[in-house]
Amino acid sequence: MKYVWLLASVLLGVIGQLLMKWGLTSPKPLWSQGPAVLKMLSSWPVLAGLFSYAVSSLFWLVTLKQMNISVAYPMVSLGYVVVVLAGYYLFNESISGMKWAGMVFIMLGVFFYLKVVAVEKYDGGKVYERIS
Repeated sequence: MKYVWLLASVLLGVIGQLLMKWGLTSPKPLWSQGPAVLKMLSSWPVLAGLFSYAVSSLFWLVTLKQMNISVAYPMVSLGYVVVVLAGYYLFNESISGMKWAGMVFIMLGVFFYLKVVAVEKYDGGKVYERIS
């Protein structure tokens, strides 16, 4: 279940970023009077994005209670990859060869890190840490 909380936290963080971006590029203010900052914060996608981010933080707290931070936190970087891909499809942002390489390195880094954690630290055959 701890991985469900982790995945939900990461995905809600991604959704929050995407909603905020959408709300700032295609403003949908709830009111049009007042300072620019107030109009920006009154855009319903921005508010929904901030709410998504807040719920993501609550799920992250549950994750931290159930998992080692040294295992959970590297998984958050996978959200960067999802945001780049979503930016490409939703906002027509370009992905250069260097960006692709960076995303591959992020995914490989997480894979190798978790592989090392999964292989465990052994001391006389005793397992001290396992991701499961």
